Amino acid sequence: MRHYIKKNFIFILFLLCFLPSVSLAASVSVSLPASVRVGEVFEVFINVDSGGTLINSAEITLDYDENLMSFSGYKDDGAVMGLWIDSPREKNGEIHMSGIIPGGVLGLYDPEKQGLEAIPLTRLLFTAEKDGRAIFSFSQTKILKHDGRGTQLAHTEQGGTVVIKNSDPDTLIKVVDTTKPEPFQLTFLESAFFGRTPSMIIFKTNDIGSGIKEYQMSISGGSWKEAKNPQPVFKGIFPRTIIIRAFDFYGNFQDSTLRIPGLLSPKLLWIIFMLLIFCFGSYKVLKYKA
Repeated sequence: MRHYIKKNFIFILFLLCFLPSVSLAASVSVSLPASVRVGEVFEVFINVDSGGTLINSAEITLDYDENLMSFSGYKDDGAVMGLWIDSPREKNGEIHMSGIIPGGVLGLYDPEKQGLEAIPLTRLLFTAEKDGRAIFSFSQTKILKHDGRGTQLAHTEQGGTVVIKNSDPDTLIKVVDTTKPEPFQLTFLESAFFGRTPSMIIFKTNDIGSGIKEYQMSISGGSWKEAKNPQPVFKGIFPRTIIIRAFDFYGNFQDSTLRIPGLLSPKLLWIIFMLLIFCFGSYKVLKYKA
C-alpha cells in the first residue's frame, strides 16, 4: 500500500513540475457562415487559438474557390492585426497576408465565458458568385511567439466550408462601396547626411467599406507606381512633390500630398549666389589693383 501511494505521489509531482511548461494545443482556423446566397457579401474571420502562448506576428496564405466567389476586401475593425507588413491581397485563388501585433496577445477575454477566446487576426470579405459548396483551406500559416527570438508556434490548421445557394434576382441587393478611404497625412523622415538609411515617407489610412487594397505614388507629376509604408524616397537636386494615393477594393481612392526639400534648398542657393558675387567682386578688385 505504501509502495502504491509513493508511486502515485511521484507521478503527481511529475505532472505539477512539467505540465505548466507545456503549451496547450494551438490552432489556426476560419469562422464563417454555414450558408449564403449568390450576390451576398459575407465575412470570414481567421482566428488563432494560441494555447496560452503570447504571440506577436503572423503570416498566412488562405486558399479559396475563385470559381464560386470573389475576394471583396477586408476590415481592420473587429480584428487584432495592428500593423500590416503585407495587407490581404488576392492572386490566383490565394489570399496572402502578414502583419504584427504590437506588444503581443494571448487571447480575447469574454467575461461570460471561462478562459480566453481565440484571437481574430483578420476579417476578410467575399462575394458569393455562383451556387455550390465553397471550401477554404490554408496553404501556409506561420505564427511567431512574443519571445524576442522569432520562435514559431507549433499549431494545427482547420479550414471551413460555406454552401452558396441560388437567390431570387428580384430580391438581390448588390452591395457596392462608394466611399473614399479616410483622409491621411504623409510624414517625411529625412536621413542623416552620411547615413546609410534613405529618407522615408510614413503613411497609413483605413477604409470602412472594404479596406485598403493598395497604395500608389507619383513624384512631381510622374507615372504612378506601387508604394508601401514606409516608402523610401531619394532627395533630388530641387524640391519635389510626392502624392500617395490609397485605393480600396472598389476603386475609390484618397490622395495625400507632401513637398519634400531638395539637396539645393532656397537658403543654400542664396548662400552660393552670395559667395559667387563675393568671389567675383574680389576678383575684380584684385584685377583692378594689379
